[in-house]
Amino acid sequence: MMMKKILPIIFILLAFSSCSDDDDNHNPVIGNWKLVRAQTLQFGTASNPIPHESITDYSEKNIIYTFDAGSNLTISEDGKKEQYKYEYKFDYLSGSPSANETKTQLVIIDGSKWTYRVSNQGEMILGKSYVDGSDLYFVRQ
Repeated sequence: MMMKKILPIIFILLAFSSCSDDDDNHNPVIGNWKLVRAQTLQFGTASNPIPHESITDYSEKNIIYTFDAGSNLTISEDGKKEQYKYEYKFDYLSGSPSANETKTQLVIIDGSKWTYRVSNQGEMILGKSYVDGSDLYFVRQ
């Protein structure tokens, strides 16, 4: 009698414990993104010691980054297409845990790590500024 009451409870617990959270697999970069600008911090020189930002405007160009669910990235510009492999993940920039580093959102394109974030205006930002590179700003198409 007791077994008849416990058995359904066990099945219910097993059913719920085998469910996975879909948010763990959510990839926010999937889709078409138009490159609108690149920003780079320019460090000071002897003649101009004040650091400043350099901005390259791509809004008039039609450069589209298409990230698909199969980890393929296609970059299209003026009828030309380039193909790359990419991975979206939450990981350490260094690749392993350390005392001074926390995990961050990354997009790895052909082995090159880009930080991922979204601006207050809803732009996707792929960043290389952590190694003195440019941050690329995109709008969803």
